[in-house]
Amino acid sequence: MTGKSRRTALARPLLGSLLAALAALLAAPAVASAHGPTAPVATSYLARLGHVRAGLDAKIVDGYVRLWLRVPASETVVVLDYRGAPYLRFLTGGVQVNERSEMYFLNQTPSPWAVPAGLTRTTPPRWVTVSGGHTYEWHDGRLQALAAVALAPGESYVGRWTIPLMVNGHLTAIAGGLWHAPRPSLAWFWPIAVLLACVLAAWRVRNRILDTRVARALGVVSVIALATAGAGRELHGRPGVTPFEYSELAVILVYAAWALHRVLFRRPGYFTYFVIAFVAFWQGVDLFPTLTNGFVLIALPAVLARITTIACLAGGASLALLVFRLADEPEGLLAPLRRERTSEREVEPLHEVP
Repeated sequence: MTGKSRRTALARPLLGSLLAALAALLAAPAVASAHGPTAPVATSYLARLGHVRAGLDAKIVDGYVRLWLRVPASETVVVLDYRGAPYLRFLTGGVQVNERSEMYFLNQTPSPWAVPAGLTRTTPPRWVTVSGGHTYEWHDGRLQALAAVALAPGESYVGRWTIPLMVNGHLTAIAGGLWHAPRPSLAWFWPIAVLLACVLAAWRVRNRILDTRVARALGVVSVIALATAGAGRELHGRPGVTPFEYSELAVILVYAAWALHRVLFRRPGYFTYFVIAFVAFWQGVDLFPTLTNGFVLIALPAVLARITTIACLAGGASLALLVFRLADEPEGLLAPLRRERTSEREVEPLHEVP
């Protein structure tokens, strides 16, 4: 093989790894355009719907933070604020917000220092159209007002909340309850410490064949974990799954398929393992609240979400140890494989000159 062809062969895996790194960054968790900078993955409190008037569709968003409401185009619905003044109005032509409602000022981002004085339930409203559709989502402190209530040991039900509405001129309400869940056991952190200790012990042996097998096993576990974590985040929905989130999930799965193929069927170098470790650990940090809060808010069962978090954190951190070993030794874990490939290379037959 000539020098030029050898450089080309070495450049192809590096170029593929760089492209995969860019895709992984695009698929990284908690992207502001998809989820928003405050999208929680777990919480200690959870609001549940109890009573919703027939014809209306309501959902709790982010555990107990916001309420999403869809109203039929044929009905007129007015959401009342904390003082009983009109805050939102759903009409045939869309959704309007009252700029003279206390709730309007409290829900501004950033929030003003103080609500203007003189606002009461009888203050004449000033309606401004905010949507041409029939759905709207807003922060409502009544969902979480009971979070400050002290609970007796072993209690989970905190209390009942209500949000008053006027539907076609008739007073009704959306109502439900607030629940609390204690923190998960600290035993969830033990697998992280155990795996790191085992990998560190293998790392100190300085056996290339052992390092190769450990790196490959960690790579497979990390890729599966980060793909599962990404699917859980993107499919959760706030309150539904958008086309952009489906596209992000597709990027995550394509990257995971590429990385899994490289680890299982190719000869990955330190940069490939670095990308896998980086993305897996990033996913684990993003999902860390699942280990410290009782309710999980992603589209995974709580146990699976916590196992995935542990696999991302422990797999990413452990794989990083071997990445540093590979970076220190240029031949690294690939040396035995390259020697094997060289020994099996066929010698071209000599042609006789006539």
